[in-house]
Amino acid sequence: MLQLLTLLAVITSVVFFGHLVPMEVKTFLYSISLSIKEILLFIMPFIVFALIFSSVNNLKQSAIKFILLLIITIFLSNLASSLIAYSVGHFITQNTYSIQDITYEETIVPLWSFRIPALLSNFYALACGFVLSILVSTILPKKSKELSNKMLDLTLFILKTFLTPIIPMFVLGLALKMEHDQVLPIIFKDYSIIFIIISSATYLYVFLLYGAANSFKITSWIASIGNMIPAFITAMSTMSSNIAMPLTLEGSKKNVKQHDIASSVVPITASFHLVGDCFFIIILSMIMTFGGALSATDYVTFLLYFLLFKFAIVAVPAGGIMVMLPVLEKYLKFSPEMLSLITALYIVFDPIITSANVMGNGAFTMMFTKLYDKLK
Repeated sequence: MLQLLTLLAVITSVVFFGHLVPMEVKTFLYSISLSIKEILLFIMPFIVFALIFSSVNNLKQSAIKFILLLIITIFLSNLASSLIAYSVGHFITQNTYSIQDITYEETIVPLWSFRIPALLSNFYALACGFVLSILVSTILPKKSKELSNKMLDLTLFILKTFLTPIIPMFVLGLALKMEHDQVLPIIFKDYSIIFIIISSATYLYVFLLYGAANSFKITSWIASIGNMIPAFITAMSTMSSNIAMPLTLEGSKKNVKQHDIASSVVPITASFHLVGDCFFIIILSMIMTFGGALSATDYVTFLLYFLLFKFAIVAVPAGGIMVMLPVLEKYLKFSPEMLSLITALYIVFDPIITSANVMGNGAFTMMFTKLYDKLK
């Protein structure tokens, strides 16, 4: 919540008082933001490797059939969410102006050029993390678990101690440039309806998921949602699926009879099954790139990476968007300003995104439990 308030304060201050900031200060802060962006993009492949290694290592402890079924269903569920989000995004872009209509001219030239050559691509990091985790956990299971825990602890430490706290500074410099280009006032004035549509579509989809999980029986439908309200409120206020996990598990156990399955599914879905992320990132990226001469291949490639990288997201504020920044830059041709903008918007709407993730996980647990019972 503190980061949300900080970011809101940054954006609000820039909107109302940005014109008072001297040009020299804007240029300096803009240069800092571009440097932070280079650091984030350089570090992210190593973060992805560590998270994938740890995740696969933890999954290896369970039965193979259970793991495969869970991974496949999570992937398919995220795919379904993404395709529906794509449809909503298509509707928005066909019926409203696009954020891409706002031009980003180089009106502020950075004081320095800071480039870090990429040592490792995100896809290579993803593949290596997956393969090495399986090999090491098979050959040296005890050492693998110990290494996995150390890598995860180090990764979370870096994210929470260094990367996450600098996001407001990352946003500040680029927000000042957008204010200088008169971008932010246009967004807040003309595009608020877009985010109302996104939020409504996301919650409606989650609501229908609970209906499907209960065969659309009204009584159990409402009761199952009611059991998840404490987790919903916790997720909304803390913006953390992990913090809400005990309440998610408690609500899920009330909704299913097989408590052991719920105990295994909920911790995994907290990091991988992300309905809110699918809707917000997909729709926002479509709005921001609409009219940008991107081919269907670009979108298909982006969607594939988007779904794969869902297995590398860490449940910290802005974790969902931070992992996606390199993909957005490479395949959707996002500029530094666009990366900053989507990061800012993601964090501003993080309470909605996280609460949708948690509620979606509750519905997924119910549906997965029924499927697993039929197949075992």
